[in-house]
Amino acid sequence: MIQNSGAVSQQFLTNLQLLQQQMAQTQQQISSGSRISQASDAPNSLGDVLQLESDIGHVNQVTSNLNLVSGEVNSAESVLETATSLLDQVSSLAAQGVGSTVSAESRASFAQQVGQILATLVGASQTQFNGAYVFGGDQSTSPSYQVNFSNPNGVDRLVTTQSTRLIQDASGITFAVSKTAQDIFDHRNSDESLASDNIFAAVNSLRVALANNDTAGINTAIGSIKSAQDYLSRQLAFYGGVQNQISNALDIAQKFQLQDKTALGSVKDTDVAAASIALSQQQASYQASIQAESAMPRTSLFDYLSGH
Repeated sequence: MIQNSGAVSQQFLTNLQLLQQQMAQTQQQISSGSRISQASDAPNSLGDVLQLESDIGHVNQVTSNLNLVSGEVNSAESVLETATSLLDQVSSLAAQGVGSTVSAESRASFAQQVGQILATLVGASQTQFNGAYVFGGDQSTSPSYQVNFSNPNGVDRLVTTQSTRLIQDASGITFAVSKTAQDIFDHRNSDESLASDNIFAAVNSLRVALANNDTAGINTAIGSIKSAQDYLSRQLAFYGGVQNQISNALDIAQKFQLQDKTALGSVKDTDVAAASIALSQQQASYQASIQAESAMPRTSLFDYLSGH
């Protein structure tokens, strides 16, 4: 039976074109390192790829947020360490000022030094990081306090706010990362009266007692300063705990990143060794097809009919 030579040639060209497309696709997979460059390359895997890429993007954002907050928390901790040192200086001045042989002039000098320390503590409450007030809570664009020695706690409270911001780790767990200046420096009772461990009030009470040459007042202030030091230590411990939480959260994020990237690679990345073997086989098939086509007889129907 004589086959239609035109149909045979067309089928050959179609098969040859398919081989060329396969070789080009395999070569692209090898050179790009990815076996999925468009949805049609692996439609059954597309959903997994999109989900894993979304997961990686989420973890990257979480990591970025954690690193940013880490800088803020480190800044806050450094401020509180400085505040701790300042309260130690206040305590030393109180111990010097309470002595029975200390003159009124010396106490007045101590009072000035304590006043300067109070102003420094107020400055610490105004610390900024990346343009925001670290202890500003939900109103981080404004300072919370300014010095006003006429008030019992030596300051004016400029804003009343809370710190409701939470940070999320890669597993979805959230935790608090900051406190307000009021929480730390101007602790108050539920009725808004000054708490016994109020830092601003303790320092200012010593300043007033020293300025008034009031030995009994100095002794009372010493107790308040001790309470304020203990309270500040707890605030410092809070930020230390937040640092640990951030460090753990970054470790978790790193593990999630590795897991997701490994899973994505198993779906999307080219198996270079297998692809190279496939390309060699495709090239061999292509060359064999060319050679087979070249070896085929070129006898036409006219040749049969004419007896040639």
